[in-house]
Amino acid sequence: MATPGPPTTLFTSTTIFSLLATVLILLAAVLLARAILPARTYADKVQRWTFVWLAFDALIHFFLWQSFPRPRTVNSSEGPLALLWQEYALADTRWGVSDPCVVAIELLTVLGAGPLTAELYGGWMTAKWITGSPSLNTSHWLYTYVYLLFFNGLWVIIPILLMVDAYRHITRALRSVAVQDKKQK
Repeated sequence: MATPGPPTTLFTSTTIFSLLATVLILLAAVLLARAILPARTYADKVQRWTFVWLAFDALIHFFLWQSFPRPRTVNSSEGPLALLWQEYALADTRWGVSDPCVVAIELLTVLGAGPLTAELYGGWMTAKWITGSPSLNTSHWLYTYVYLLFFNGLWVIIPILLMVDAYRHITRALRSVAVQDKKQK
């Protein structure tokens, strides 16, 4: 499948709407953290930004992703969310034609992993780059670095950082229990 080049006007109203929707959802997650986190938790930057990430991830999947895995072709649909997916399909053509593999993964994401923010499995494009990127359009920096690397990279890097943080908490707790066990013996 040939990948299209960038449109003559790169920053269209759809591009701006898509990026603005993402920023507004991030702002909603920040405001939600401020509104519902106890002051002590909010004061801890790691806990606050972990909450913001998890809320952002859940909101993104609830408001944006839930519209994708439906039995239709995005490229022939209309409406704001269809236009958003058409914009992303400029970078990864599988999203414009309801690719069965993408739809199957996104059904899992929307129905379970997204709300549970268990995202690491589907956020990276390594498999597509290994096969020569037939569906990925890397002809313009916006598609390559913003849509593909930045947005997908967030769902790889942040979960890895959260797993490292969780590992540290778990090992610290296990060491503490081991010390307590030694004291009792």
